[in-house]
Amino acid sequence: MGASAGNLPCAQTRGVEGRRLVAHPRKDQNMRHLRRRLPVVGTTIALIAGSTLLSSPAMAAPELGPQLSAYKGEPDFTGVTTNPETDNQGGVDNATMYGAYIPSSGVLSGSRVWCIDRGLTQPMGNGYDEGGRSSVEAPELAYILAKWDEPRDDQADQMAHDMAIGEHVHSSDEIDHRDILDDRSLQEVTDGIGWNEDSQNLKDIGADAFYDDVLPDAYDLSALMGDEAAKYAGDGTYKAEVTIDEESSAAVVSLVNSEGVSVPGFDGELTVDGAKPETTEITSGESSVEVPLEFTDEVPDVSVSVTFSGLPTGSVTQWNPKDFDADDYDRASLQAVIEGQETTAQASDSYQGLFTPEVSSQVSVTEITDLPAKVTDKVRLDHCAPGETIEDAKVEVYAEDGTITQSETVPEDAELLETFTPDVTCDEDGAVDFETDELALDADFVKPGEEKSVTFVASAPASGSNEAFSHEYGVPSETVEIAIPEAEKPDDNPVVKTGAYVGSATGGPNWNLVGGIGLLTVAGGLIFGAVRRHKKGN
Repeated sequence: MGASAGNLPCAQTRGVEGRRLVAHPRKDQNMRHLRRRLPVVGTTIALIAGSTLLSSPAMAAPELGPQLSAYKGEPDFTGVTTNPETDNQGGVDNATMYGAYIPSSGVLSGSRVWCIDRGLTQPMGNGYDEGGRSSVEAPELAYILAKWDEPRDDQADQMAHDMAIGEHVHSSDEIDHRDILDDRSLQEVTDGIGWNEDSQNLKDIGADAFYDDVLPDAYDLSALMGDEAAKYAGDGTYKAEVTIDEESSAAVVSLVNSEGVSVPGFDGELTVDGAKPETTEITSGESSVEVPLEFTDEVPDVSVSVTFSGLPTGSVTQWNPKDFDADDYDRASLQAVIEGQETTAQASDSYQGLFTPEVSSQVSVTEITDLPAKVTDKVRLDHCAPGETIEDAKVEVYAEDGTITQSETVPEDAELLETFTPDVTCDEDGAVDFETDELALDADFVKPGEEKSVTFVASAPASGSNEAFSHEYGVPSETVEIAIPEAEKPDDNPVVKTGAYVGSATGGPNWNLVGGIGLLTVAGGLIFGAVRRHKKGN
């Protein structure tokens, strides 16, 4: 893909679409001896990022043209180069490079950039300026760079990853190339050719490890990167999603592409208020990721946000060199290079747990024996949302003949007498008391000798942070029993009292009669008869 820090030009290769690359067979000892005997042209490869170059490009290759002396800078390199003597495509000056360049000067200083023009010279730091910068839409290539392009500590792992990335940079048809070499896959370039064993990177890792581990891993990683990019890149846009599942007490997090497919492997961070998350660092998966939450309050008031960073933008940044428009560019012309772009995706959700109002009430009188009468119901709500108004609260009054039996629902034959609609706002302590208007019961509401009952039922639908609530029907403290006694009737067999006496009063006799005048007449006759008999006897 690029060139070494010496006079070796970059060369790109192109993979065969849809073909899975297989591990390169290990070379036998004879082949290794042969490679060591092959002449090596060019300077040694630089170490990985931050290492010291063993030669200056400007000093090592004056025969390649004036550009190299004009564009001074010493790029660092993370990969390996094929032996230019045995990779003869394009002439003895050709070599194929796999790895990222890290220029030490100019606008690209310290950046990891990738060559895109097969056969042209490696990037020199001062060969680029802001005038050559552009953004190129390349969703799959952008995905590969965002997912896989990063500095690595393990050199073997680094080389395999960077060689695999290099193949996709070489082969991408999402960007334009100024190639002067033919298109070949990574395996075609590395299979059966000699390698520049003067490469410092190759010396550091050792030939055995390189052939046995690095190359097979590079083939497998290249195939994996291609498969993932085709599956997950979409149109290059990504969206973070997070919801709070109150039933499972968890934050459900996902990262999806433009087609709604979950995209795995990108790091995200949670910010949580009102709960303690099991972790704040997550990695997106092929399905949603659940992070358990421990709500800190009895009635949760929770907010969760997630930020995924290091995401691809769907485009790559291309840097064209100062000689990009030269009509007769040759291998002394610098390659155009690309680097990844990164963005973030954020999402948030909140959950306000609902208060469950607890209702109790007491009617002003529980028994009535005389009508007309008036009754009120005093209601208390506990555990309601502090400061919130409970919309559409009501107290309904029902009547039934006889005694009411308590039940969860109102019976179908219950008569609705009245509906009160009080204004109810919870206090800051989560409680409120209110009283209904008077219920007037007329004199004929219950006939004498009959019994009837009325009961009050307080309820409200869900509103704001309050759940719906309803008191049961026929709660004793909300029920009034009404029984009006019958009026007294005359006695059909009255008790008769008899007797008489005569008294005197001023102005004549005063008769006090008991039992009526007839009784007095009979008594008088009895008295006179007794006197007459007494006289005769004498």
